[in-house]
Amino acid sequence: MLEEYLKKTEPEYYPPVENLLDLIYEHYTEKNPVEKNTVAGKAAKTKEKELEEWLRGLDGMDRLVDDYIGDKIPLWEKIMDRQGTVCCAWEKTAFEEGLKVGMRLMVEAYSL
Repeated sequence: MLEEYLKKTEPEYYPPVENLLDLIYEHYTEKNPVEKNTVAGKAAKTKEKELEEWLRGLDGMDRLVDDYIGDKIPLWEKIMDRQGTVCCAWEKTAFEEGLKVGMRLMVEAYSL
């Protein structure tokens, strides 16, 4: 089923998925972007800005380093990018674990 879906649907920006949970996560996040205007979204954006400003203020953060595509970017920007990647990985893991718990609860509820 996953292979048939992937043949018909070309993802806009995410990498190829390897399992059904990856597909569900990528599809959900593509169709339901994070809302930045919520209280939690604004608080997260403020914290991200504080981290960025702190990193910029450290000695040596103006040093240029290679980016993924070969461009030169400031070190603080590379650190922020990696930090974002780690956060996304944790978000994806939490999403998938939540789906597993939801499926387990549904199976238990229907078996009563």
